[in-house]
Amino acid sequence: MGRSLHDDSLRPTQDRSTSTEPCARQISRQSREQDSKSIYQSRGQRYRLNSDQSRMLQDLGAFRTITANSLRKHLYDNDDERFRKDLRNLREQRLLTVHPGSRANGGYVALTKAAKELTQSALSNRDQVVYSGIVKKRELRHDAAIYDVYQKEARKISKGGGTPKRVVLDFELKKQVNRQLARIQTIPPAERERQRQEIAEAHGLKIVEGKIQFPDVRIEFESRDQEQCKVDLECVTGHYKARQIAAKTAAGFKLYNRDYRGRSAERGEDLVGEVMSL
Repeated sequence: MGRSLHDDSLRPTQDRSTSTEPCARQISRQSREQDSKSIYQSRGQRYRLNSDQSRMLQDLGAFRTITANSLRKHLYDNDDERFRKDLRNLREQRLLTVHPGSRANGGYVALTKAAKELTQSALSNRDQVVYSGIVKKRELRHDAAIYDVYQKEARKISKGGGTPKRVVLDFELKKQVNRQLARIQTIPPAERERQRQEIAEAHGLKIVEGKIQFPDVRIEFESRDQEQCKVDLECVTGHYKARQIAAKTAAGFKLYNRDYRGRSAERGEDLVGEVMSL
């Protein structure tokens, strides 16, 4: 039976700076809950998953790829032994693939096709698109960092009383928009541009310097007052030029810094203040 994202998989990591040390009874109960497994069936196969493994599949499906270190940090509170045990078990069940990465990130983790089908049918919010496999290897580092961007912004949403409901990757937004743009290619230029503007606005996007700007990820969330809201995020890396950062800022995106080193300032455009650090 599917669960809403904010109940489990996309719930942000809690800030434990003010938490108290749990008592032995609490630790014992948490341990039992982590070890307890549920049985799921998908296409004639049976899978045994504990709650942490279910969350891992849901998050991987929503974000396509996440580094092993980020999963361990956000889902396992840096408990390396428990994380490696669950990761090994999921690989043995042929639900995960791990693409080699750096020693620092522990590799890039993604769902297999079987895991995608299981997640779609039994674990994920019906409104959440689920992905499997790795598409563009040269963009792995950037794509995996989007999960860390999400976690930081989701904590802010939660502190404000909001609840993340769904994430939308740029791939999904582009697919929806491009499908509509293809239908207007043969109409007169003036009318085509007018409809192009309407299409962008219908998806909550802006045209900047003649291009529809797409965020890396959109978080759809419910506010404290139960209003349906969204926030668009961009993960800025050292490969971004000042003009790209300016366009993303003009589009209204919140920019997070992964390894940006202020190269725009070298061109006389000090945009570093627009970028928040991870």
